[in-house]
Amino acid sequence: MSTLAENFARLTALPPPTSAVYVHPGRLAASGTAASFTTVVGSGAAVCIYDPVRGVGGMAHFLLPDRGNAPSATRYGDVALTSLLEELGKLGGHSYRATVHGGSAPPIVSETEHLGDRNVAAALSFLSSHGIPVLERDVGGKGARKIVFDLAGGAVQVTRVGA
Repeated sequence: MSTLAENFARLTALPPPTSAVYVHPGRLAASGTAASFTTVVGSGAAVCIYDPVRGVGGMAHFLLPDRGNAPSATRYGDVALTSLLEELGKLGGHSYRATVHGGSAPPIVSETEHLGDRNVAAALSFLSSHGIPVLERDVGGKGARKIVFDLAGGAVQVTRVGA
């Protein structure tokens, strides 16, 4: 028979439950506990940022590269990525690594740079200007990608959804 103290010790030794968070387009999420972030991205960009030392990370999924003169909203890359870094800083983050995904070509593409290309360029430019190395990128092409970012180990799994 287990004593009450043994049961309590066993229960408190269990790892915290992992929470799964779906990051909707135009949104972001950050955490300092075991979590996974999932999104499905097409011509937008999904950026995962991780601090492996402090175990904090997050994901931003934005739809347009910058806000220009529009009101501030996380659907814009410059606003979303700035907000994500602020949230990670509040969690103690400092030394970041990133991955960038998405930027698919929309069905109708002109001869100039399409929206997906501009979103990826905005993400890469922002990360470079903040000294954040991009360890992995899966960008361009056609169709969507399902992105699963596991904060526990910093791993990102990418699954192609469409052509």
